[in-house]
Amino acid sequence: MINYINQSLIISFITLSSSLLANDLIFSTPCDSKNQQATISFVGDILIHKALYQSVVLESKHFSQLWKNTTPLIQKADFSVANLEGPVALGIDQNGKDRGDIGFVYDGDVYSGTNYQFNYHPRILSDLKASGYDLLTVANNHAEDRFSIGIDRTLEAAKAINIFTVGTRSSQFPIEEYYKIAQINNMHVAFIGCTEFLNIPDNRNQILTCEGEQIFKTIKALANNDLVDAIIVLPHWGVEYSHVPKTYQKEYARKYLEAGAIAVVGSHPHVLQPWEKYTTKNGRETLIIYSLGNFVAGQAGLDRQVGTVAYLGISKNNNQKSKIFGVAYTPTYRTGNNINPIGKNGPVKILNHVSLMYGTKARVDPLDGLPTTMCSNHPAKTQ
Repeated sequence: MINYINQSLIISFITLSSSLLANDLIFSTPCDSKNQQATISFVGDILIHKALYQSVVLESKHFSQLWKNTTPLIQKADFSVANLEGPVALGIDQNGKDRGDIGFVYDGDVYSGTNYQFNYHPRILSDLKASGYDLLTVANNHAEDRFSIGIDRTLEAAKAINIFTVGTRSSQFPIEEYYKIAQINNMHVAFIGCTEFLNIPDNRNQILTCEGEQIFKTIKALANNDLVDAIIVLPHWGVEYSHVPKTYQKEYARKYLEAGAIAVVGSHPHVLQPWEKYTTKNGRETLIIYSLGNFVAGQAGLDRQVGTVAYLGISKNNNQKSKIFGVAYTPTYRTGNNINPIGKNGPVKILNHVSLMYGTKARVDPLDGLPTTMCSNHPAKTQ
């Protein structure tokens, strides 16, 4: 007799399989090196749980020891994006009190990674930048784990080292935008961060929410700006530990794309959710990734230890807006305190789990180049 837990897993698997669209994605824009081209990488949730944080304090004193094996994956891309879940608030304890610089420690009060209270030493930002990350979305349910001052300290620390953040703004500058426009290989790409959830829902003026008029006004304004070539929305949304995106996620993703975005790349569920191509009413081919799962996190179980580095290739011809010419991905898996890339000869159970979401044709081996994968199966190859 099938017990209740196994029965639930089987039902979830059937539901997931029946809900997925074709997941080997092909885009019609030519892979033509004569056009302006750029590749952008994305990773999911970065949550430095207690055991991971303590290992960093006891060993190298650099957070990059956790993800160093995946750094070559990030440095393949022209621009790289991550979801940093939790504030970077120097000296701020769980009550919002400023205790000054207490050093690089894990004390469970100022710097913590458990009990739904996260705060990281600012060194995490310089470690991410040194590893090749260019932009962080910081709009998520943990953004206010150190209250309004935590948001302010995070933005101050990021600005001090010139790493982009999106999705929040300082209490001192309440008219700041929730987006950033980055120049990537002569293309100007706007990134917008937003969150569906807030643990402390008192400072909505500092965090962009994924619903409501403001995000759509922002997308439409950027889409009408001749200096912006592409718009990417980074929503923090969905149901934790579910591989199946909710109906409202699908609806909102399409609304963002119809408003002018070229891609929607989500986070929050801590497990993978699928990607899909969506063609807008005016004929634009766009991308939705509902969730990239965990990138760095201490949670147990294969589905919570598996992540993905996803790649988006965009191309621009003359004065037109940028278009997608291809996508790719490389699976990752946490073993102990290290995040490792998974190649073509990796564990079958991991490869099968990820290919259920993203197919097999777009998988790029850690040792392979991005153009090879993005262009090899292209219907309109011109290199």
